[in-house]
Amino acid sequence: MPHSGGGPNRYLRLVGDLPDDVEILGLTLPGRERRRTEPPGATLDEVLSSLATITSPEVPTLILGHSLGATIGLHLAHALGEHCVGLIASGQEPRDGAGWLSEHSSDEDVLRLLELGGDMPSVFMADTGWRTALLDNLRADLRLGAESVERSRGVRLDVPITVLCGCEDRLIDQEALAGWSAYSAAECEVHVLSGGHFALFDPVNRPRYVEAIERHFSVIHAR
Repeated sequence: MPHSGGGPNRYLRLVGDLPDDVEILGLTLPGRERRRTEPPGATLDEVLSSLATITSPEVPTLILGHSLGATIGLHLAHALGEHCVGLIASGQEPRDGAGWLSEHSSDEDVLRLLELGGDMPSVFMADTGWRTALLDNLRADLRLGAESVERSRGVRLDVPITVLCGCEDRLIDQEALAGWSAYSAAECEVHVLSGGHFALFDPVNRPRYVEAIERHFSVIHAR
């Protein structure tokens, strides 16, 4: 599940480290990558419905989501039920409110979010077209995130949750991360990695990421 403003292509750098028998499926929201010409914006129900058409209920599935993707991933894991083996939530707090930004926030506040995340390419900001497109996508994602958070109250999984977070992530209150345990009747582990908000994609952390995935799939054999 992608982060705000992003798409699945960023995850390609992680694919090569996974076991050969793991199939990767990515979510592309409207307004980015292969769907760049579509108007940005999707409801949570639209996202879950689209994913239901490409996931097989007979295949054990692990959900990996970063930032916004972790919040959406919680709902997909819940929808998959017994066919889900776990959730890896990266770079996101468990929230009981819509967060400190909304789709109505000023451009300056939205761009400040990118600055704090350490992922604001200056070439995009210098180009009016790219800047507008990025802001439109981010506002759509903020709206989707607010809906996902609102509907997460009462959601509870029966599978483990692994939480990954960079020790220098300026968007996260690390003391709040243990709160992910409220969403699962199984175990919840928090692992702090080196790096900032996008520590998941740092090559130095890939062994921890692969270890987390293999640990979740091992649950299948323990059942």
